Amino acid sequence: MQMYKHALLMLSDETDGQFLLQSVARSFHEQGTAITLGHLTSDLQELDITSDSLTKDRQSAEIIAAKAMLSRLVKTVNFPVDVKEIVTISRFKDLEAYVADAGVDLVIMGHKNRLFGMLSSHSIEFVNHLTVDVLIKHIATN
Repeated sequence: MQMYKHALLMLSDETDGQFLLQSVARSFHEQGTAITLGHLTSDLQELDITSDSLTKDRQSAEIIAAKAMLSRLVKTVNFPVDVKEIVTISRFKDLEAYVADAGVDLVIMGHKNRLFGMLSSHSIEFVNHLTVDVLIKHIATN
């Protein structure tokens, strides 16, 4: 098995964050892999649809909520993790840039829809757009 130096866990929400931290990240950490929790937020201002305060307030609220989620998740583990909030409209380009800059050699993501996963999975798109290994872990949604 390849030993990874730096894994980036890309999280959608707190549920997949808790699952991935406890089930996947812990194992990689025990092998000496540095762990970073990541979250993507769409940059509504970059879309330049409107430049009103409602758009800015909504975006600010989303970023604050994401950072709060990442902070809560960091407190649930007893090993060191970093966090990275990426605000972008060009998610693949900006994520690839972060991966290269930070020395990430593995991206880990959760996936909840087994039946339609090949057609509609948010995570599966990253396999085709990133130049590093991508591990997609199924998350049961009982």
